[in-house]
Amino acid sequence: MTGEDDKNRKEEEKEMKLIKLVLVIMAVAVMTLVLGGNALAFHEEGVAYCAGCHTMHNSQDGQAIVESGQGGYLLRQVDGGSTCLRCHAEYGQRTQTGSGYGGGGDFYWLTKTFTWSAHGHEAESTGDSHGHNIIAADFGLVKTDGKLGTKAPGGDYNHELSCASCHDPHGNENYLLLRGNGDTFHGADFPDAPIAVSPGRVTNYLSTSNSKAPVSDTLHPAYGSGMSAWCAGCHTDFINGIGSRMHPADVEMNSTYQTNYNYYVSSSNPQGGNPNAAYLEMVPFQTGDTTTDSLDTKSTAGPGAGAQVFCLSCHRAHASAFPDAGRWFFESENLSEESHPMAGDGGVTGDDVINSYYGQSITSRFGENQRSLCNKCHLKDLQGGAHG
Repeated sequence: MTGEDDKNRKEEEKEMKLIKLVLVIMAVAVMTLVLGGNALAFHEEGVAYCAGCHTMHNSQDGQAIVESGQGGYLLRQVDGGSTCLRCHAEYGQRTQTGSGYGGGGDFYWLTKTFTWSAHGHEAESTGDSHGHNIIAADFGLVKTDGKLGTKAPGGDYNHELSCASCHDPHGNENYLLLRGNGDTFHGADFPDAPIAVSPGRVTNYLSTSNSKAPVSDTLHPAYGSGMSAWCAGCHTDFINGIGSRMHPADVEMNSTYQTNYNYYVSSSNPQGGNPNAAYLEMVPFQTGDTTTDSLDTKSTAGPGAGAQVFCLSCHRAHASAFPDAGRWFFESENLSEESHPMAGDGGVTGDDVINSYYGQSITSRFGENQRSLCNKCHLKDLQGGAHG
């Protein structure tokens, strides 16, 4: 063998080793995606693959190219919201039964209107009022708000809502891919994204593993700071310039409210709690942290120094069973007796009643005379009243 032959053989060996190395790296990357590793989750690292959401020629699966059928931007579904829910419906964001027990709530409730008789008149809780009215026609979400249309209350946002109104589908480093850090979108100016961490993506009621459990007092989003300021990107007037006409948000809880929260258990036991087990997922708070270092999605502790009340203390970001996307039925004096939906209401089907409080009975959890959960902070139970 000549020196030239030996040199060529070594070059071929080096090339084969390089090819093997590349194949190993590709295999590891594919396995990481298949197994759902967080490091390369679908929307992270620049999005895994464009064809997950888009079809290149509007001719998916050999169908004829048509003027309509697929959504704009060559989306695989009829609209942006449907494209997102193609995957996220299975994560609990739009179930068929209201069993999506995630921190943000289930868009199912937008399709439900409840009616009942109260004090001699007819009352209702409309689907329009139950949350952010995203359009996702493939999943039965086809209406803008009947009163507000496309206009955000207390702000300048004016456009048909989709998941992408709040989340960046192409990925970023923000909490839950929220838009932020100077993004503008149809009149909304988003500030820095909030400081928070999530317990996981899948929150269906029937999911029971640690990574797929519904939110609870022991597994929940952990909020640090900035969420209300972020919400104000659309709902500007709800946090700025209204003074005493709006409940404070992104504002530090004083020591009285912290103490109330930490010891409140229920209307029948308003001061017998334990601060180390005080966290109530129905009434969350921000810790005040400006980094995620100390945020714990399994923490059961109540608020400490610097803790803040914020928009999501009372509302769910997606939707709930209650008007104004409330975490509970705001209009009831006694939640155990008068929280709608309840058995016998018009529009109630299946497990609507138990799903409205994420599988919990208010009476079983708090007692027969439980008043508004505003009392977790404000403790008006002690001041008497019909059930004081």
